[in-house]
Amino acid sequence: MRAVRRHRVFAFVTAVGVMVAPIAGMPSVVSARATPQQQAAPDTSVITPAMVNAGRAIFHGKGTCFACHGAELQGTQVAPTLKAHAWRDAKNGEFANIFYVVTHGVSGTLMVAFPGGISKPEALSAAAYVWSVGQGRVKP
Repeated sequence: MRAVRRHRVFAFVTAVGVMVAPIAGMPSVVSARATPQQQAAPDTSVITPAMVNAGRAIFHGKGTCFACHGAELQGTQVAPTLKAHAWRDAKNGEFANIFYVVTHGVSGTLMVAFPGGISKPEALSAAAYVWSVGQGRVKP
């Protein structure tokens, strides 16, 4: 079951990356020629400062993510921190898993798919921002 979910997450992220990247003017998230080992996770090296800044604006604006996760991504009584921690729903804080949560929500919680009505490209940017903060690469 876990392998099926990972395959679905990867297939979805690949499809979105391939479809969205040319539209958004961003490089593909996952190379179409990647080996199965490389396809296990998106290529986070394509995350640019511009993508992270766009994600920051979405997180603190249209996506309304800050309302539950806090202005500093510190977490609140209703949602967990998005800084480095033991991730529950976005397993291991991996970029693909964060993107999956943003686009699919989390059943039984207040986390909805595409919060604030954000688009797929905006979800990709928001996931890049959250991943970057979680990895300690940028400040919230």
